[in-house]
Amino acid sequence: MKVTTGFFYKTFINDMNTQIEAMYKAQKQLTTGKRVLSPSDDPVAISRIVKYKTELSALDEYSRVIDTAKIYNSSLETAINDLKNMAIKAKQYAVNGSTDTLSATDRLALAQEVDTLIQRSIETINTKVSGRYIFGGYKADTPPVNSTTGLYQSDTNLQYLDISFFLDVAVNLPATEFFTYQVDPTDPYGNIKVFTPYNQTVTTSGTQLHDADPLSALLMPQPSGGAITDPTAGFTTNGGTLTIQLGDNESVSVTISSGASLNDVRDAINSQAGDYVKAWVVNVGTSGSPDYRLVINSVPNGKSDKIRIQVSTTDAANTGLNLLSYNPDSGSSTMSLEGNINGYNYITDPTDPNYYSFNNNYLNENYYLRALYFLKVALENNDQGRIQKAVDYFDKIADKLYKQQSIIGARLNKIESITDYNLEVKTNTNQNLSNDQDADALQVISELNQRMTVLQAMRVTLTDFFRNNLFDFLR
Repeated sequence: MKVTTGFFYKTFINDMNTQIEAMYKAQKQLTTGKRVLSPSDDPVAISRIVKYKTELSALDEYSRVIDTAKIYNSSLETAINDLKNMAIKAKQYAVNGSTDTLSATDRLALAQEVDTLIQRSIETINTKVSGRYIFGGYKADTPPVNSTTGLYQSDTNLQYLDISFFLDVAVNLPATEFFTYQVDPTDPYGNIKVFTPYNQTVTTSGTQLHDADPLSALLMPQPSGGAITDPTAGFTTNGGTLTIQLGDNESVSVTISSGASLNDVRDAINSQAGDYVKAWVVNVGTSGSPDYRLVINSVPNGKSDKIRIQVSTTDAANTGLNLLSYNPDSGSSTMSLEGNINGYNYITDPTDPNYYSFNNNYLNENYYLRALYFLKVALENNDQGRIQKAVDYFDKIADKLYKQQSIIGARLNKIESITDYNLEVKTNTNQNLSNDQDADALQVISELNQRMTVLQAMRVTLTDFFRNNLFDFLR
């Protein structure tokens, strides 16, 4: 092979440029700290690097979302804790208001305090975070509770945020779980407000809306022959007399005619003994399987345990008027003293005309604002019996608030756990990225020094070689 001076020169220059380029790359690696500077440096590694950077970007976004989720749920926790403290305060007012030492004026003062709690509660439930109502559903721009009617005007949907590649968390809590409730605006009875009247005895479309005793009342048992499905059908065969007495009051005799229906017995009691007791016919069954019973409560409410009923009749045992005796002192009772009577003071069916009654235990013990309003009005009316009942309501309301608080606590624990998990994933991803992308500084410095030595040697060789000319070779 013939090696000309030109060929030698070009080859030498190319080799020297290669060394310079290698030195430049090493210098850039040392300056940037990166081993892979372009896809051509390591095509396999660059694909992994892009993947790692994408994951890190997503983790950074999840970190921002987690901060948002934590703010929302921390605000929920604070609000529920405030409601819980107000429920505890309301129970204290109820306990104080039920004592005999307080006057009507004292109870009016307590009613004002409870009214303040009502307003504060509505403000709390209408809490906004970053312009969104945290106790609403998808209608996050609408106050969940109407401050005038007390009605819930949002929806029950939960809103979620993704806090990891595989996990999301709710950031709101619809208030229907414990605060108030939605109602049908087409309700034919017009009782669609939370703030219902204290006393309510109205007949609408042939149905009597009653002012039930929220404490307890006497409930007739089911006849031995089966449920009464028609309150207008004959109830007593032979009729008889009911001797009714309330506490130390004089007894009253109520005459019941033979063949009287359950409705007739009710009307006779209300007509002849209405100064001391009130009788109602209620369906403790369902609309599909009715079970009509007679319910008797005291006048005023709250003293039904003081009622005594003696029955004089020739009806068969466990039928007719014999089902209405109540004298626990002598152990001859067929009626029972019940706290919650379905269809009377514990109504879960919204289509029942008495559902929105002031005394519906179901609503009062399940919904925060109902319980507060019940206590306020009972205090205003100096009604110790109802005030005492409110104590039970707030115990149940507090239980619901504790359950909701535990839900938020679980969310916050999930957020903390996923925060730690994301941090671990980010650390591992950064390490993998570093392994593929970052340069080994000591190795690069060693390579750079080696390249510089080679380049310096090439320069010396090139200088010595081209210092000679053709005449030097001819000598």
